[in-house]
Amino acid sequence: MQIERKRIPPSTAIEAVTTLTIPDVPAYAEKIIPMLLAEAENRGMAVTGPCVFTYEGCDGSPDREFTMKVGFPVDACRGQGAFACAEVAAHECLSTVYRGAMKGIGPAWSAFTPLALQRGEALQPIGREVYLEWIDEGSADNQVELQIPLQG
Repeated sequence: MQIERKRIPPSTAIEAVTTLTIPDVPAYAEKIIPMLLAEAENRGMAVTGPCVFTYEGCDGSPDREFTMKVGFPVDACRGQGAFACAEVAAHECLSTVYRGAMKGIGPAWSAFTPLALQRGEALQPIGREVYLEWIDEGSADNQVELQIPLQG
């Protein structure tokens, strides 16, 4: 697995925030993503990049609740609606690209995290998935960038 250090530029995002467990993620994503896209369009915001899932407090345990943000970068925050806009500060992260069906993303995280820790850099307790290419849950052609932000 190739891990690179990467600088993420600042961005504005429209996002939904919830508390859930890992098994709840697919149903939540299926419901919330079309709602986010529709609201961005209704509020005149141009989506400027792929969907991003941010996991805070997720340790991989299927029955432990954690905070999850699902969002899209947008050109600017306009108007009011059901979803908030957030400013994502520029930051450094460690990243790798996972390719395959979603059933393999947990094992990919399980391999990536210890390798990232071995680099001796201070990691934030956050995981991000940037959906570069999404076909469907079972597709071997999905491409998801896994990111762990660095502290500082």
